[in-house]
Amino acid sequence: MTHRASVWFVEAMFPGYLFAKFVYSNQHREASHGIRGIVRFGDPLATLPENILAGLQSRVGAEEVVTIDSFIKIGQAVQIIEGPFRGLEVVVTCLLPAKERVRVLFDFLGRSIEMEVSTTKVLAA
Repeated sequence: MTHRASVWFVEAMFPGYLFAKFVYSNQHREASHGIRGIVRFGDPLATLPENILAGLQSRVGAEEVVTIDSFIKIGQAVQIIEGPFRGLEVVVTCLLPAKERVRVLFDFLGRSIEMEVSTTKVLAA
């Protein structure tokens, strides 16, 4: 664990995905440079209603950046509230917002061990 100040970073909300609007039957090509394929759920194509995409666009604004201020901070003590380590108090060492997880440090059998935990399974101590 470091004792540095908070570090801000930018990461993609949907890494590796391109949202496109087109008429599939007229504009689909089997091969396009840099595109592996179109997301499918079995045979049907994955589609988004326009209001969902408009909502995402309005949330990110012109800069296309969303600032997320986590209620959990690096160095904060939290308690695991679910799973085999329930009740264990640990210290947050890293925030992993894209995964909705945190990396925590705890002592186990005389050793300091780090593990990742879902943010929904921890509570501020």
